[in-house]
Amino acid sequence: MARPRKTEFEHELHGTVSQAKPVTESHVVGGRPKIPSDLGKGLRRVFKDLCRILSERRALSKGDVELVRLYCFVYDRHKRNVAALQTEGEVVTYYRLNNHGESVPQVKENIRLKLVSGCEKQMASILSQLGLTPTAKDRARPVKPTGDDEEIIPGSMADCIRQGMFEPKVVPIDAAQLVQQEAEENVDDELV
Repeated sequence: MARPRKTEFEHELHGTVSQAKPVTESHVVGGRPKIPSDLGKGLRRVFKDLCRILSERRALSKGDVELVRLYCFVYDRHKRNVAALQTEGEVVTYYRLNNHGESVPQVKENIRLKLVSGCEKQMASILSQLGLTPTAKDRARPVKPTGDDEEIIPGSMADCIRQGMFEPKVVPIDAAQLVQQEAEENVDDELV
């Protein structure tokens, strides 16, 4: 198992320099795209789910709307053709005319199989471009925060807590102890 990464504070304390690659953010500001009006009810759910996953990974920007929209349409085409393929089967009998004009049965691969295969390739390509495949997830750089989040000032208490240098200590207190402390404070106030 690898050694855990040192924080910047630990490197400064030990007088060492970090050899780790710095995590860089994208220059693109994050944001949630509007749902396109041409998406049906079922496709809106796919759009929202994909946007939720991307926003959790900090990989969603408003410019991703067309790529996510395209994924929704390819997903719908794939879903419809898979349902038809399951009812028809992968191998079907087609009838063609021979050179005498007679109808002759011919067993062939279902045409929908090629459609389904093409949709799967397109879906995998789009997911890779969005950073949602196992190999692409580490290459996708997180987007800049939208500015709605509170900025953490370097060196502040919030920054120390975020880096793990300081753990706030919370001491539980009973209700009886609280009443006793308040009573002692009231007595001290009366004496003054």
